[in-house]
Amino acid sequence: MSLKLTQERGVTILEATIVLAVAALLIAAAAPATSRTLDTARLSRAVSDTDAIAAAIHNFITDNSFVPFTSTGASGGDIIEVLVSDGDIPALGTGGGANWDDVVNCCAGAVDVAFLERHLVTNSDLGGVGSYTTGATGWRGAYINAPVDPDPWGNRYAVNVEYLKTSTTNDTFVLSAGPDEEITTAYTLNGAFPSGDDLTSVVRRDVGLTVP
Repeated sequence: MSLKLTQERGVTILEATIVLAVAALLIAAAAPATSRTLDTARLSRAVSDTDAIAAAIHNFITDNSFVPFTSTGASGGDIIEVLVSDGDIPALGTGGGANWDDVVNCCAGAVDVAFLERHLVTNSDLGGVGSYTTGATGWRGAYINAPVDPDPWGNRYAVNVEYLKTSTTNDTFVLSAGPDEEITTAYTLNGAFPSGDDLTSVVRRDVGLTVP
């Protein structure tokens, strides 16, 4: 009986280099498609989020028998100017209304900006004062699932809720600064239409409509 000896040969440096080069080319070719897919997914999520927040606000004002989103949870409270989610405050570009970048205030008597979650989810700590009355003609939430996360680019959603008051001449809408993370949409706007790559969802377009 004869024994056949086999010699095992390792991968040469040249072969390894060729394999790595081919892999790099395949990755580079796939990268743009992957990036486009991610961009599309982010945009879809932002549109879905703004619509969901708008629907929650609509349901809120349908339930409540007074002008909504006040600093005290009652008809006599100061109207809050902007409701926001968690997230960074995006930059203001040309045309962006100044109120969009206001910070959240914490205390009674100085409530211009407040968190969406406190009004739509927890019904508590409405700028440090009170809560909404619950019942047949009051708060019957939660109106949206918590937490109300930032937009896909890490910035906060914002809503100019002061224009939900009676006889307004401006639309109320939910806004995301979009992929460029810069707001170029006016804060005071009638016939709301987003500027640049901002994303919006109109809450109420009927000018002068009494709410509710």
